[in-house]
Amino acid sequence: MFLFILVFAFYSGCTGDFISPLTNLEVPKGSIIIENEADTTQNCTPALIIYSENARYMSFSGDGESWTEWIDYANSYTKFDIANGLYGTIFGSGIKIVYVRFKDSDGNIFPVDENTFDSIQYEMQNLHFLKIAPRNITVLVGEEIFFTLHGYDLGGKNEVPLEGLKVTWTKYCGVGKLSPTIGLSTTYTAPLSLGRRDISAHYNNLAAGGTILVVNSD
Repeated sequence: MFLFILVFAFYSGCTGDFISPLTNLEVPKGSIIIENEADTTQNCTPALIIYSENARYMSFSGDGESWTEWIDYANSYTKFDIANGLYGTIFGSGIKIVYVRFKDSDGNIFPVDENTFDSIQYEMQNLHFLKIAPRNITVLVGEEIFFTLHGYDLGGKNEVPLEGLKVTWTKYCGVGKLSPTIGLSTTYTAPLSLGRRDISAHYNNLAAGGTILVVNSD
């Protein structure tokens, strides 16, 4: 009987996800593909294709140690910057590795024993302009809004990584609250007074602006 269990377990593991003969539970796995298996990319936020049958959340890393926050699982993702120096990535061109991990509805994190990753050669483009996202937004009095800064090449086709410590945020006439004022992102807290408010982000000799319209809830 014992020999039969060992043979069954080995056979199941070779044909797909391992199936425990005692619990009949699948050991969760996953996969990731960068830019449809292209050899190179000029975009620092390439398209990631992700797959896992058991995941409810996912997280990304450039070194398998420093991870992004958990986000809802999806089969595709285009917001992980592979070259801005955050979450284990290295700023600039070169071979980039993207790791992914998953978490199920019970809080189990996987894979446990081996990393799930893909790699690609990244060719950094010259930075020509900046964009704040969102650029124009209507908010309620006292509401908090999260803004991010992005850089792009001459044609705007490829996103270019930015160094967070070189980014500064400012707001119009001190109205509202902006925190932090250094970095790739910031949170703006709308004031109690109504009207249009402006924020801006500066990086070296470039700048971008955003508009906030503060309104009452009624």
